[in-house]
Amino acid sequence: PLKMASGQWLAIDYGEGKIGKASFVGEVIPCSNGVVYIIDQVLSPTTDDLFQALQKDGRFSLFTKAITASRQGKLYQNVHANYTVFAPTDAAFAKLPKEVVDSLFLPENDERLEDIIKHHISDSVFSAGPSFGATRLGVADVTPVSAFGQQLNFAANGGKPTIDGVGIIETDLPTANGLLHVVDSVILPAQRSTLEILKEDPRMQKLVTLLEACGLDLALADSVKYTIFAPLDEAWDAKEVKGLVADPTGANRERIFAILARHVITGKHVSENPVPYEKLRTIHGAPIYLTVDDGRTKIQGIEILEADNEAFNGLVNVIGKVIGDPMELPENDLTKLDGIKFAQETLRDGSKLYDAGQYEASFRLYARRGYEFIDKYGRFLANNGSVRLRSIVALSVDPVVEFADNAWNSRNAFRTALRELEVQKDGVEDLLQLSDDEASSFGR
Repeated sequence: PLKMASGQWLAIDYGEGKIGKASFVGEVIPCSNGVVYIIDQVLSPTTDDLFQALQKDGRFSLFTKAITASRQGKLYQNVHANYTVFAPTDAAFAKLPKEVVDSLFLPENDERLEDIIKHHISDSVFSAGPSFGATRLGVADVTPVSAFGQQLNFAANGGKPTIDGVGIIETDLPTANGLLHVVDSVILPAQRSTLEILKEDPRMQKLVTLLEACGLDLALADSVKYTIFAPLDEAWDAKEVKGLVADPTGANRERIFAILARHVITGKHVSENPVPYEKLRTIHGAPIYLTVDDGRTKIQGIEILEADNEAFNGLVNVIGKVIGDPMELPENDLTKLDGIKFAQETLRDGSKLYDAGQYEASFRLYARRGYEFIDKYGRFLANNGSVRLRSIVALSVDPVVEFADNAWNSRNAFRTALRELEVQKDGVEDLLQLSDDEASSFGR
């Protein structure tokens, strides 16, 4: 989709050579301030708002009826703002039991119907395909939030896009005030707590037992929002933690709390489309690292098997192992020499991937290491090195050029950072030699 100067949206397909109902003809004319495309007919503005487009489509009679019954028509018709709507078809409503659908239109269920309708619209524009003027679904660290106030979590597993687990079957339909995406099921707001999700999952019963033993179950049932990384029952069969399940009392209770606290962070933190490297803080203040390696999202090196199961008070992520709880040394003891070694290792690893023709993998590695480098060693860099690395990190969110170019730009950004640290290290070593101080200021 393309946002025009008028603020309205048009569908554009460069591959097919079409924009709206028009086709490109002739050569593209380059100009000093842009390009000119010649088309075979005048483009008419899209005058239908989201609600009108749904009415005229013919597939959304129950959805539009529900919008009207919930008194949310003004929201969907507001042309002074732009929105994204995930629109369930009549066939999507048919998946619900008839008595459930009928009950939604009863006066006593007004609030429930309003919540459902608000949960299908976001007050920002999110496109499925490349777009000028909209944020792409699946972009790292960007998650739509519905007018109801809950997240709408996008995933594209196996090339099949979903939103909150519901299939998206048609995308990027332009209207006068935003974009429509057609979905194959009704998206229901979360009503369960994180604790209820765990209790109702037969794979999580050992975790529930341990949460109750140390008192953390009360927090996960409260209205305060948490994100929990939940180990499956078989994860607690590991030798290091097996005894805790057998006897969660006495001294074991303290250890259970310490370990479980390493699995919980305050707030909702989406794991499906994260940035490649991020340091989070657990509820007892320990660092915990969310990373993406080879396309797999991991927490503390443990793969997340199921991401972003949403509750009204947080998110549940399923993992296959228990996260350990060592007390790491503070990261302030990391030195410029550590940064030099990290940059050298990154340049070697990135070059190997590039030389093997794995251009995207090379770029992704540089981007992921870029986030980590900035977090750990960014304080050592002057403006030039820091700005170049941050530009690579920003580009990784939604790459717009060839991966080979991105990889080279990333490599050069790391080279600049490395040279900065090497110059600083050389200066410190020269001072040490002048003062006859044999002690090195580098190292742990």
